[in-house]
Amino acid sequence: MDNVLIDFLNDYYQADLTKIHDVAGNQHLTGYSKYYHTELFVKIFKNEDIFYAEQHVDQKYCPEIFIGTVIFGDNYVVVLKDRQLTDVDQEQLSDERAYIYGRLIAEFHRKVTDQVAVPHDDRPLSEQIKQKMGQVRDEKHRQALQAGLKHVQKDIPAADQEYSKLKKVVLHGDFSTRNIMRYQDKYILLDFEWAHIGCQYEDFIKFFFFEVTDRELRQSFIAGYQSLLEFEIPQKACQQVLLFMSALDIYLFHESHSQDKFGDMADKMLETVISGVPVLEI
Repeated sequence: MDNVLIDFLNDYYQADLTKIHDVAGNQHLTGYSKYYHTELFVKIFKNEDIFYAEQHVDQKYCPEIFIGTVIFGDNYVVVLKDRQLTDVDQEQLSDERAYIYGRLIAEFHRKVTDQVAVPHDDRPLSEQIKQKMGQVRDEKHRQALQAGLKHVQKDIPAADQEYSKLKKVVLHGDFSTRNIMRYQDKYILLDFEWAHIGCQYEDFIKFFFFEVTDRELRQSFIAGYQSLLEFEIPQKACQQVLLFMSALDIYLFHESHSQDKFGDMADKMLETVISGVPVLEI
């Protein structure tokens, strides 16, 4: 099917698309389109929900590069104009850059919230945890999660109550320096397939846990964010439950994808949960 799909896209866009890499189960193509007179960047998804999340956010957040979509059998395709982007994830994170990144995600939240259709699970956290725990298949993951769940069980009622009241935004869903690029003279976000509705804090958990562990850098990041939007910091009980949820989501992601994209992050998150220390110390 891969070659048939690529041949179809090449014909449809008068292009010379070739596969460049597969990321998290998604196939990426690039090539020049004679029809559009531009280089294309093509993302092929197997999951309908993340395809529509990517499509809707692209149309609102970066309409200048959005070309269109194609559904071909069980392949869901988003076609964008390609750009010359520069990676930033190897650059040292300074207070100034942390501030810029805070503004960047605030701009994203402000621009797309209430403007795009993305997944929204409005059930209490307790119900979401129960359902997701039932999806875990790896015994090692299950045992680690059960140990973590024992430590947050007492926090779940308070977390349910607070979470229902926190302001909700459209989250990026995988906010990280690997999804921040420099384009010309500005920083941009990319990869929106995991966009969904949640509280602001959820977009910062992996970012703070893995990439911004320094308290002063976190303060600079929050200052950048708050220069555009007010940031509601959850209480400790809610932080702990959301950290547990992040670990649970990472395990489920690793069980459904061949690459362990997040390494041992989920293990370390659960260690933090068990220690009783919330991830966000600012």
